[in-house]
Amino acid sequence: SLDKVPKHLAIMFWSDDIQDERLIEVALLCCWSQCFGVKIVSIYDAEGRLGHYAHLLQSQINIISQKFFISEKIIPTIQVTSLDSSSLSSISSSTETEPELLVNLVSRSDGRTRIVNVAKSLTDDIKQEKIKYEDVNILELDKRLSITRFPEPQLLILFSSKVFLDGFPPWHIHLTEIFHVPNNQQFCYFIFLQGLRKYSKCNQRFGK
Repeated sequence: SLDKVPKHLAIMFWSDDIQDERLIEVALLCCWSQCFGVKIVSIYDAEGRLGHYAHLLQSQINIISQKFFISEKIIPTIQVTSLDSSSLSSISSSTETEPELLVNLVSRSDGRTRIVNVAKSLTDDIKQEKIKYEDVNILELDKRLSITRFPEPQLLILFSSKVFLDGFPPWHIHLTEIFHVPNNQQFCYFIFLQGLRKYSKCNQRFGK
């Protein structure tokens, strides 16, 4: 009954602590997203705590997806990654096939801090003649900022007392539809479906 579904769904992490219960909620979110045809799920945890549990999260996703898709002939591949792919290299290398769903772990350091670090590294590379000044262009910046691996989400679900992005990478969400769920400490299927319904009904004019 949905007229459209976001290919890239972003979620502001809904808890101040990382427990098995929260990881199970994330794993279920990934399974629901896969069923609806979402290709990328980006989970934003400002402090980056979720990234420290990336291997446990991948394990939970693997376990729950086996049960969730038990009637399917082929279990969909759901892969956890981050904009700093080197930090999760062991997870990435364990997946031989192209994943059906990519799960991006995003933190505040992927926002303005990343821009500063990219600018510094770019300056150093020019000084050391690793790259020519004339070759500095938008494509080079996109590559260094991992723009191609983190396209703009069509829908962002956030949990807070008011609409507060808390350092979410700003250049990614200038056309993103925001679904605000005030003061929520648990993610459930009802909230997920509410967000998809809101996005399905929204009329995006893109400045027209």
